[in-house]
Amino acid sequence: MPELVLGQATGWTPPTDRGLGEANRDYALGGGLIHLAWPSAPGIQALEQRGRQVGWTEIYDDLGNWIALVDGHPVADAADGERCCPPTPPTPSPCCAWHSTGASGDQ
Repeated sequence: MPELVLGQATGWTPPTDRGLGEANRDYALGGGLIHLAWPSAPGIQALEQRGRQVGWTEIYDDLGNWIALVDGHPVADAADGERCCPPTPPTPSPCCAWHSTGASGDQ
């Protein structure tokens, strides 16, 4: 598993602050994390813990590539600074925001 860091802030607004409507809380993950998805925005998913959004993924370009963000910072590989999320719809994996152990702030 790569060591992960948080890149420079993107300025992107968290999904819960965008007026997307009520999120579906599809299922719970370990550690009290709840998966959020918006019917009005299928390209966005988020995680919530104790009522606070802790991270999200969304499509970030016209090619359908995804990015994982924590507090507006992209999750990146510490070795090369490249964003760390799969190019297909994300699932819980070592390279997405909700498994960002080792994340250490701006690079």
